[in-house]
Amino acid sequence: MSSPMVIDTNVFIDLIKVEALEQFLGLPYTFYTTDFVVNEVNVPEQAQELARCLALNPVEIVSFTGTEVAAILRHPIQRNLKRLTDRSVLFLSLQREYTLLSGDGDLRKEAQDQGVKVFGSLWAIQQMVEQNHCSRKEGRLFLHRLTHSNPRLPKKIVEEMLLSFADEVERA
Repeated sequence: MSSPMVIDTNVFIDLIKVEALEQFLGLPYTFYTTDFVVNEVNVPEQAQELARCLALNPVEIVSFTGTEVAAILRHPIQRNLKRLTDRSVLFLSLQREYTLLSGDGDLRKEAQDQGVKVFGSLWAIQQMVEQNHCSRKEGRLFLHRLTHSNPRLPKKIVEEMLLSFADEVERA
């Protein structure tokens, strides 16, 4: 189950904020990101935690040549993706036919419209629980932390996940 996945900045930041990045990167997937993403994590504590986790876990950081950057900028898009970072993870996902992990609404819609499978931070937490990389109790804790640090999450899905994790704890 080594599905390749490209991680966008906001997923890294969400998982750092809830103290779950190292556990997530331990899942049996092949992870990629771009050097633009790594450079965009610029809050010192977050950058330090990202560097620590990247040193412990095999995440391939893809750099682009000038010619490739020009191709990224020429790639047709329907939405106003202003940041080169967004365009770089979309381009990498499209070129290699990898799943994209992002919480950016415009980027997600653009990627889906172009045929890319997209998941976000909630999916990441779900996977950690389902694959026993954290307990349901830890999953609930991660969800609570995430709702405090990222208020734009879909409340209904968060509530359903919290109930699901609670039900499974009570049955165990």
